[in-house]
Amino acid sequence: MKTIHLFDKIKELKPSNKYAIDTLYFFSKRGVFVILLLSTIIAIALYPQLNAKVFVWYLPLVAVLGYRQYNVYVFEDRPETYTKLQWYKQFTILLYTTGILYSSLGFIYIHFVDVYYQFFILFVIIGLSSGTTFALSFDVRFSAGYMSILILPLIVTLLLLPNMPLNYILSGILSLYYLAQINIIYNLHIRHEESKNLESSKMLLHNFFTNAPLGILMYDEDLIITDKNKELISIFNHGKDNVIGVSLHTLPDPAPIATFKDALEKGVAFYSGSYRSIYGEVFSLEIKAFSYVDKPTNKIVGIAIIENKTKEYEALKKLEYMADHDILTGLLNRRGFKNYMDYVILDPKHEAYYSILFYLDLNQFKGINDSLGHAVGDKVLINISQRLLQELGNTCKISRLGGDEFNIMIPHVAIDENLAYEKSEEYANTIKSIFSEPCIVDDTSLHVKTSIGIVILEPGYTDTEEIIRHADLTMYQAKHAVNHTSYYDPSLDEKQKELFILQQNLVYAATHEELKLFFQPVVQMKDEKLLSAEVLLRWQHPQKGLLGPEVFIPLAIKAGLLSKITWWLVESVCQQIAQWKKEGIWKLNYISININSAQLIENHFAQEFFEKLKQYNISTEEIMIEITERSLIDSFANTQGVINDLRSHGVKCAIDDFGTGYSSLSYLKKLSMHTLKIDREFIKDIGKSPKELVLVSTILDIGRQFNYNIIIEGIESEQQKTLLLELDEGLSYQGYFFSKPIHADEFTRKFMLK
Repeated sequence: MKTIHLFDKIKELKPSNKYAIDTLYFFSKRGVFVILLLSTIIAIALYPQLNAKVFVWYLPLVAVLGYRQYNVYVFEDRPETYTKLQWYKQFTILLYTTGILYSSLGFIYIHFVDVYYQFFILFVIIGLSSGTTFALSFDVRFSAGYMSILILPLIVTLLLLPNMPLNYILSGILSLYYLAQINIIYNLHIRHEESKNLESSKMLLHNFFTNAPLGILMYDEDLIITDKNKELISIFNHGKDNVIGVSLHTLPDPAPIATFKDALEKGVAFYSGSYRSIYGEVFSLEIKAFSYVDKPTNKIVGIAIIENKTKEYEALKKLEYMADHDILTGLLNRRGFKNYMDYVILDPKHEAYYSILFYLDLNQFKGINDSLGHAVGDKVLINISQRLLQELGNTCKISRLGGDEFNIMIPHVAIDENLAYEKSEEYANTIKSIFSEPCIVDDTSLHVKTSIGIVILEPGYTDTEEIIRHADLTMYQAKHAVNHTSYYDPSLDEKQKELFILQQNLVYAATHEELKLFFQPVVQMKDEKLLSAEVLLRWQHPQKGLLGPEVFIPLAIKAGLLSKITWWLVESVCQQIAQWKKEGIWKLNYISININSAQLIENHFAQEFFEKLKQYNISTEEIMIEITERSLIDSFANTQGVINDLRSHGVKCAIDDFGTGYSSLSYLKKLSMHTLKIDREFIKDIGKSPKELVLVSTILDIGRQFNYNIIIEGIESEQQKTLLLELDEGLSYQGYFFSKPIHADEFTRKFMLK
């Protein structure tokens, strides 16, 4: 079984490579001549026994050997004549032909000679096979094949030679010899391959040691350097090339020495850190050290691979700096500030000390960007940053969160809360003084002020995100404060959270049928005849009850829900009017609805409005649109065209809350609206102050001058009504004196069914 396994292994071996083919032809150059000489001697020796028969063997052999020699010449002179594979096949055919001719001595011509010459042929073939084992060792398959051609026929022939003494024993011995030679051939091949691989590995290691882009040194048990490569010298710019024999204990920086020692004791050790060379230059190194036992000396040898990571560490530091700092100002950015906050709250001092956080926002900075350009705005930000650093840099950490917002963190200012507040006032005054002088940018003086939100961080508080949110909220509170400075107020924070939740609930108010229509009648003042009604929107919140528009409309605008709510209102009013008409109880001149000017400038508002009226068969005269004076003035240029389009189709338009926006007479003239609704602020004190009554009289005169229908809002007493009647009996009014706003069902019962 082992023999069969050995032959299987030989069959699996790969064909010869280029190097082996070159070697075979090289050795054939001399080998063919030796074989020819040997063949001649054998022929002469056998001639007395074989006579002319010997030429039948000798001459073909000479021809084959001659052709082999010719092939060797062509291979050396014109190797391109054939491919390597073709050269290999030719060598195989000629080699095996030579082997067959020699083998014929053992299975043909051995029968024609006496016993003495039979032994001679036997020894010749054995000797030839033994020499072939080594001569063809470059190609194990040639060697094994040639051996088989020579020996196997001879083994069979010996069994068939009864006249030869001990023929069976000789055949058995020859079989063992054959198997031994095959095993030798295979082992020689394995050793040759191992030797070649070992040599290749040595060469690879040598090349790696010599040419590796890493510093490598070898040292003994006493930490004496025994070898090194050139890269080790170049890494440290060391002019002294010969460091072999130098002790590692003499290194200018002892930091890595422990790593070299640990490698000898533990087998493997690592070092990552800085190293200062003999010239004072600081490197960032990664050292991997390991040890092995040198078998010839049985001593432990250490090897250290040293990689210069200075550039990588510098690049990494630069990236980390860029990630944590604002490119424009060099201050910490939002990420860097948050990391710093995490550092502050993890400091043990934070458990006992109060800290102060200032959140700054530059007032009217957008105007600088819009009017002078972002380049000027950037210079202003740089100027402010430099001022802050100059005045506060040593005592605090300053960051720019983005845009025109800055954070200033003063950590661990005091254990006492009152003292912390005193410190905050001092710092706030210092910050304000920084903005007292104008910023000079491109010879232009720019007066920049700031709103300051202040948060006193309590000891032990660790929620960084909440701290930043508190500061942001406080800064927005500061924008509306008298001195543009505000401290964090938890109650305002709760209110802000409450408004946010309310805003989220508002998204579903319409679909959940929580929005309700309330109507307030408008009547003639002299006889209280019902003329029209104003529809007022209310939100029936599941938890907070009935909410007025002053609560949720600002939230709707912020959330982008204004359009959705407005069109719900328009459609609901149209449905209500259509229902009253269907029941035959419609008796109003019109219903007025409040529309925000932002909604008016929405694309195709007038067109969609007319389509809604048409859908419910509502006349344009039956709905009046009210627009507050303030919003009208703010967007007059954009809304004028829409209002004129609505009026041209018969839609009545009213100026609501007239007088609160300080409008000029030119607006009244340009718009020519249908109705003026005088705000309740002008009439609430007319019973107490004659001047108020004179002012109302003047407003009425202006309205009549432009042919406006005038409605007084907010009449709550008989006295107010009487005084206004004395001014003009043709006035109309609405207010709690006649009726508060009531639900559509109640309005129907109370006013439409009478």
